[in-house]
Amino acid sequence: MKVFLVALLIGGIVTYFFAYKFDKRIITEALEPKVTYFYVGSYNNLDIAQNKKNNYQNALIYNDKGIYKIIIGVYQDKDVINLMRSYFNDLGIKYQEEEMKINSDFIKAIEAYQLLIKSSEVSYYESINNSILKVFNTYLEPYYK
Repeated sequence: MKVFLVALLIGGIVTYFFAYKFDKRIITEALEPKVTYFYVGSYNNLDIAQNKKNNYQNALIYNDKGIYKIIIGVYQDKDVINLMRSYFNDLGIKYQEEEMKINSDFIKAIEAYQLLIKSSEVSYYESINNSILKVFNTYLEPYYK
């Protein structure tokens, strides 16, 4: 048993050393937090995306490498993601989900909102979701300039 633990420890140290020494990106990418965002359409043309966005109050347009996605929600907590799936399904909204790596500052900024979603009634979800989208929009603004 001791031999196994020592071998495991040495293997972990060697792996960390090589990953850190030769490619620091591997470690930083593994540690970056991810969020799940819900979107209702993706378009190659900004004008079309803006027209479709008008169908969804408080949605925002996210430029993902030339593809314009209409975002209706962004969450990190797994329980909140499940609650919002149910919420959007109940509203009859056809959506898709995707993950993105994001700065941990954004996660900290929406923690309180996610707690509110978990502890609130469904009637408050839209208001809380709008607040999260505003925070997400301010997070994205520097990337569009």
